[in-house]
Amino acid sequence: MTAIVALPVLETPTLLLREIRTRDVAQLAAFMTQPRYQRHIAHRLRDDAAVADFVRRQVAVQGDRRRQIFHLAAEEKLSGDVVGEGFIITHGGGDYEVGWGVHPAMWSMGLGTEIGRALLAIAFEHLKAKSVWCKIMVPNGASLTVARRIGMGEQGTQADYPVGQGRFERVAIYRIGNDTYFDLPY
Repeated sequence: MTAIVALPVLETPTLLLREIRTRDVAQLAAFMTQPRYQRHIAHRLRDDAAVADFVRRQVAVQGDRRRQIFHLAAEEKLSGDVVGEGFIITHGGGDYEVGWGVHPAMWSMGLGTEIGRALLAIAFEHLKAKSVWCKIMVPNGASLTVARRIGMGEQGTQADYPVGQGRFERVAIYRIGNDTYFDLPY
């Protein structure tokens, strides 16, 4: 388990990645409940109330040194709007899982890549990860591209992977080690 209480705010060219806040509920719900957004994610939130409950639970554990999941909002610097999100999960022994999502209105703008790079930076540079991986539903070509773009290598695919809520999907597993991460160009 990690002893981190709070993650730093990380600035990218377009975004601020920070832990989610209660005031983010409406902006997160605006895209997290959309069918287009939910198509390739495991944990689907059905309505604004479910998003509010999710945010409440995430905010409630932010000061807990035992927590294993860090959920972040991607706030556009110019507008202050939350246009994406990401998570980091510790699996112990320096092994972390990451995932990202972007508001469908903001797709194809490079924001997924910014979020992905920021998640790696937080995992390796702040949480001292040895290895970071992600699972991506194979039909999600955009996220497969993001994983490769941020330096992750494909480790293989797994058919019938349990993605939650009784669903099974074919997923690709991508991974990067700290030795490779610290050799990436800026």
